[in-house]
Amino acid sequence: MNKFAWLMLVILTLNSTLIELWLGVAFLILNLLTLGLYYIDKRASIKSHQRISEKTLHAAALLGGWPGALLGQHHFRHKTQKASFIRILWCCILANIVMVSAASYLFYSWFKLQYSFA
Repeated sequence: MNKFAWLMLVILTLNSTLIELWLGVAFLILNLLTLGLYYIDKRASIKSHQRISEKTLHAAALLGGWPGALLGQHHFRHKTQKASFIRILWCCILANIVMVSAASYLFYSWFKLQYSFA
């Protein structure tokens, strides 16, 4: 899982950067932020401080920070035993992939249509 998450982070960042530089930078920042959220939540759980809600962790994954979420889970050994959390995380991952694929398809279809009339 760890190698998969690193590989996806690198591939998706490079792919986003080839399309638009700002997109790659935004993707990388979002994943670093998600990784940071997992670190902060793990430290809070150890010290019995106020925790970051699971909804926030899932929202970060759904917005595209799922490679960072997988890395955070693995590296910090955080939220690895809670089956309901893991199930929802994978649903967020699949939903993000579907949304990005649909948006890419619509964008490239629109882009192709725009230049076919030129």
